[in-house]
Amino acid sequence: MAGFQQVNVWRTLTVKPGAQAVFTGTHTDDCLDFTDTELTHSGSNGPCFIRAGTYASPVTNTSESQSGLMRLYGATTAGGTSYDRGIFVYLQTTGVKGIFPVAGLAEVKAQTGVGPSKAQAAQFIVMLQDATSVLATIGADTTAGMYAAWLKVGSVTGSVASSGSRVAAVWLDKQMSGTVSGEEYTIFSTTGGTKPDAWAAFETTSSGWSNFLAFDETSYDQDPIVSADLTGSTKKYLKVDYNGNAYGIHLWSVA
Repeated sequence: MAGFQQVNVWRTLTVKPGAQAVFTGTHTDDCLDFTDTELTHSGSNGPCFIRAGTYASPVTNTSESQSGLMRLYGATTAGGTSYDRGIFVYLQTTGVKGIFPVAGLAEVKAQTGVGPSKAQAAQFIVMLQDATSVLATIGADTTAGMYAAWLKVGSVTGSVASSGSRVAAVWLDKQMSGTVSGEEYTIFSTTGGTKPDAWAAFETTSSGWSNFLAFDETSYDQDPIVSADLTGSTKKYLKVDYNGNAYGIHLWSVA
């Protein structure tokens, strides 16, 4: 659209030189609406409602300064018990095709420098930012609270997760095949400020958990399960790094 003269489209959409679309005024309907649009899907490089680059030809940023492909800043001063969502994505399937409402890929590609010190596919932060900030009591709302992420799976009565399927609220998948000279974990946990009541809290509305941990046929005879000459009904322990010293948590057989 570069070189276009400023024109008014619909009521308040303005197209300016430099291919900028600016919305002004007060709206009682959507600024952009693709409801009646049908795309001919043809893969990741095919048409979509909004696009910036492709995997083979991404939009390039050579500036040291922060920018990004999309930035949204919102604020609310409303009262009540409702809430705002910055971005909400809903996908529905009635077939066998998989669905991922939100997906992201962060790749560190070939380079000649030392590489970035930050590479995070997702970052979610919740802050009580000011000295006068207040988090209200949970009360009777069991979904209330301050969490960087709420990850939930569920099903209704009558639905089926087939035999051989797998359900989990979190899938932690570490697949480092290259040289890792620094620290390497599946979970990295930190704390600061006030001392937490515990590293993990367990609360249930049903009958709890069948086991605290489960080691299946691929892992029961691998680290960190270790054979050792210990007193008790079994000779197994979990390895623990305790301030740089090796300790073991004894596993007692209950069979």
